[in-house]
Amino acid sequence: MFRHTLLILIIAASLSVAVDAEVVERIVAVVNDKVITMSDLKEEMAIRRQFGVSADKAEALSYLIEREIVSAEAGRLGLTITMDDVTKEIVRFEETFLSRSEFALFLETYELDLKDLSRKFASSIVVDKVREQKEGTSAGRYDKWLSEAKKKADIRILRVDGQ
Repeated sequence: MFRHTLLILIIAASLSVAVDAEVVERIVAVVNDKVITMSDLKEEMAIRRQFGVSADKAEALSYLIEREIVSAEAGRLGLTITMDDVTKEIVRFEETFLSRSEFALFLETYELDLKDLSRKFASSIVVDKVREQKEGTSAGRYDKWLSEAKKKADIRILRVDGQ
């Protein structure tokens, strides 16, 4: 009898742990095999707000999807960026804050470090480089290429509304 009671208590405890488990991260989209999380989306929206650019959720998600597609193309094209390019972008971003402590608070709020921020800006720089290469001398070529690339990509957008 004692064994059964103990077993039931252990099972009940493990079930309550499973029920109380917290969802750590929510996936909002998958582009080919790359996952875009709600944290990625919130960070992108915050960065956009800081730069004074539209922080609309749909626009930010569209940009994150574009960034994933373009990153793959950059690899195919053999495009590279320098640490100097990334550093310049981080300095430019940091200058949008009134103080270093506000910048540090931003990083803390979004649980970012300079390495994370470097990756985000590196991806943005890659988008710009691919855009420049695709545009060449003909405006609109990049948008046409991106539209075709999106059609070919495996893009799955999950529920984004609600937090």
